[in-house]
Amino acid sequence: MNNSIPQVKTVKLMFVAMDEQQQAMFKMAFKMHSTTNYQVIGADSAVDKPELVIVDADSPMGVSAWHKAKTDYPKSVVVFFSKNPPNITAPYLSKPIKFDTLFLSLRNLMQGNGVWVAHPGANNAVHSGASQQMRSAAPNQQTPVQQMVQAAQQQPAAQPQRAVEVTIPRFDPRLGVLGKFRELLAQPKDTVILFENKPVLAIFPNAQRVWVPDSNTLQQLCRQENPALTVKAIAEDSPIVERANATITSCMWQVAVWTANGRLAHPLNPNTLFHLRGWPNLTRLAPLPESMRLSAFLTKTTVSLNMLYKMMPLEMSDILNYIAATYLTDYLVITQQAAESTSATATQAKVQVERPQPTARPASATRPNNVNQYDDDDDDDDEEEEKPKKSGLLSRLMKKLLNK
Repeated sequence: MNNSIPQVKTVKLMFVAMDEQQQAMFKMAFKMHSTTNYQVIGADSAVDKPELVIVDADSPMGVSAWHKAKTDYPKSVVVFFSKNPPNITAPYLSKPIKFDTLFLSLRNLMQGNGVWVAHPGANNAVHSGASQQMRSAAPNQQTPVQQMVQAAQQQPAAQPQRAVEVTIPRFDPRLGVLGKFRELLAQPKDTVILFENKPVLAIFPNAQRVWVPDSNTLQQLCRQENPALTVKAIAEDSPIVERANATITSCMWQVAVWTANGRLAHPLNPNTLFHLRGWPNLTRLAPLPESMRLSAFLTKTTVSLNMLYKMMPLEMSDILNYIAATYLTDYLVITQQAAESTSATATQAKVQVERPQPTARPASATRPNNVNQYDDDDDDDDEEEEKPKKSGLLSRLMKKLLNK
């Protein structure tokens, strides 16, 4: 037996007064975490006792559910899970959950940290240790607990999260340059797409290569829904194949991003379930913001756009561009196609979400405008652009990859 293999810690966890959608979001996050095994148990379990109990205080049962859980599980950490801080002293986890900070918050709660201290002057309870310190302190001297309470009072109240209806524009990948590109890939012959009798994109299916004469022109045409395109066959002995400057996959990825431009690809809708069949080779593809985080998440989890947007604090346009790129290069697989909403149209769909505003993206994380950035001959540049910009989930994933 090899005793050097680290053992993964198991934490038994229970949800109280929480709907299935909230529980599903937690369980998806647990699948992505390997340092600690979070085992969800039910209230009817006679053998297992939870170490951590998360109570949805925004449910109809509200605070009474939290008090009941405190009585039923006196040896467990009973967490007050809510959009707003509690008016009682309790371990507090704020809504909505954030994938980057969830496990750090859970670990702190298990260690006895993360307790929201209510102000005693508002007829709220304060734990006995803090009360004893206050009683034993001199009249004109503030204890650390009193200072902490006073500082909390002076801070502006946290703004409650509000449900926001997000309108998602959509596009049809069967139209325009993208549609013509996909159509010609199904044919074995070498062809070139022309615009005003000038070559825009030459496709060599057998060689799995393409030639892009001018990436700026191609980008402009990708933004048009129905440009006047013509197609011409390339002679077998034509030397034009020697001009090929990108692979079919890398070009399709870039054309999909340019065409999507922050829109959702047909036939997906906000409730369609999908996942990645494998990790895209991001060093040979045009860099997209947060592509590594999204790849790591979607290779292990089946999710809808609605839930993905709630789970990860990213720009909607970045998520939609990534979905378009992976879907049209066959990395993304539709697991279950959901019925369209009655308010959805061919060009847009709507989804109601409740989440904070995403943080601003660094200026360096911009979209590429040149075909050379997705050419497979420029691996070194792509790898440099794919370096993680911040710690957290991304750094942990990189460490795991390097240690294998």
